[in-house]
Amino acid sequence: MGRMEHNLSVKTDYISAFGNQHDGVIEIVGIVPGGVIEVGYFYGDAKPKNIVDISTQVGCPMSCSFCELGSERFVRNLTAQEIADQVTLMLDIAQKHGIDTARVPHKVTIAKTGEPLLNPHVREGLERIATLSQSFKISTVYPHNCHERLKEIADFASHYQRTVQLQISLISTSEEYRRKTAGKGVAGFEEIRAGAHYWREKNPTGRKINLSLILTEDVPCDVRSVRHIFPPELFRFRFRNYVPTTNGTSAGLHTLPQQKFEQILEEFRTVGYDVNEAATPTPTELKFGLAANVTRRRYLEMTGQTVRDV
Repeated sequence: MGRMEHNLSVKTDYISAFGNQHDGVIEIVGIVPGGVIEVGYFYGDAKPKNIVDISTQVGCPMSCSFCELGSERFVRNLTAQEIADQVTLMLDIAQKHGIDTARVPHKVTIAKTGEPLLNPHVREGLERIATLSQSFKISTVYPHNCHERLKEIADFASHYQRTVQLQISLISTSEEYRRKTAGKGVAGFEEIRAGAHYWREKNPTGRKINLSLILTEDVPCDVRSVRHIFPPELFRFRFRNYVPTTNGTSAGLHTLPQQKFEQILEEFRTVGYDVNEAATPTPTELKFGLAANVTRRRYLEMTGQTVRDV
């Protein structure tokens, strides 16, 4: 943990490091006008690329029950420069922690504070980060009526020389459960499929779209109910077992037993889906409870704030 000064648009006075070079995480709380955000750096032996995980908003308008931001109000969108500066800042911090960032491949993931498809500055932020020649993953819960923003990002991806992967947090194979859990105004399955077809038209040789499921004991997950809507030739499934958070626990969410988790993955493989287990929390993430925005919440608590103060 330490204090750092720099001339970027995002500042921080809280840096926390977990684990070691074999399974490590660095988390910072970014200070921006109007509030705080979270930025992460994930590295270790099992990762083909080190990951810089950044934010797009202060607060979030979606109010998802499984997310640590679920009870917070939305404040504002980050600017394109604030989006890009998070990457510069985190790479500098990782370098100071002994990581030779110039020699290690990286992926920039947009999956921390906020919903990227609700920020009109996301494409410009991607273009600024693109000068570093990193690959990207855009993670979204996919709000209703966000097709124009998706088109902007798909167009960027079609012209970018490196991989831009789209990941949609499906939440459940039940549309009813998805609408109930995801908060405000999420897209239905048909709307998601239409957006995915547009993405594929713009990026015909790109990777399949990830449909992400964070599994808990109670989340409905039945592969037979979605195979006809999300065909395996266009989609793959990315599974992550639930890491408990304060907001999720208050909503009654519980971690799925490992045997049941493995059984669900095998059911999806059997019907033809590519199944990605890379999202499985590492021992370090589990040990310290490092779900998205947990470090940010801890910072607020340590500084005498509550989520409703920011």
